[in-house]
Amino acid sequence: MSFGDLVQKLQKDYALEAALVVTADGLIVDAATASGTEIDAEAIAANAVSGLLMLEALGQELASTPRQAIIEFDRHLVLVTPLDQDTALVLVAAGSTNLGRLRLAVRRLGIPVSHATQSAGA
Repeated sequence: MSFGDLVQKLQKDYALEAALVVTADGLIVDAATASGTEIDAEAIAANAVSGLLMLEALGQELASTPRQAIIEFDRHLVLVTPLDQDTALVLVAAGSTNLGRLRLAVRRLGIPVSHATQSAGA
């Protein structure tokens, strides 16, 4: 499964406003956004990387590897998950989204994510 397939599936299956795979530099590798959304995917990608850097720094202090960050806003949820050393998955959902269901979906991506990583490098 490629990154493109991954973000398309997540966006569609979970009615996300945006599903992005971003680099450690904040650049979009692949993205899927809901039609009619006013979200600026490039700005989200750039800012999500700042959160990812914070996750990594906290992980070093705790001698632990970060798995996921969830930020809740009044109208949105943002979930950031490192995929590998160079990329992260960023999901933007409506604030009413079932957070537990979304977290479970991301956890279940273990095998497809590793395949996507290998496909992107090929």
